Amino acid sequence: MEKLVIAGKEFASRLFLGTGKFGDNETMSKAIAASGTEMVTMAMKRIELGNDDDDMMKHIAKPGIQLLPNTSGTRNAEEAVFAAKMAREAFGTNWLKLEIHPDPR
Repeated sequence: MEKLVIAGKEFASRLFLGTGKFGDNETMSKAIAASGTEMVTMAMKRIELGNDDDDMMKHIAKPGIQLLPNTSGTRNAEEAVFAAKMAREAFGTNWLKLEIHPDPR
């Protein structure tokens, strides 16, 4: 299979893996490693920078993993752009997964 190329960056895996729904960070970390994914999406609202007790980032920010903060929870384009700018500043990346949910249900 050909490598996936996005913005000049090559990926051997085409799997995007999310960080939601895991019972704990250790299980999530093991699933990421076992899957072979190179792209991990994460809801910014779940990340607490500087919280050493529950630092999800240390479980997902690994060599070979492209982090994709997502704009989950935004209801329109204006909120999504604001969230994307916050992600760029907080995580130092221009990569993101765009999500807009106009209906909260």
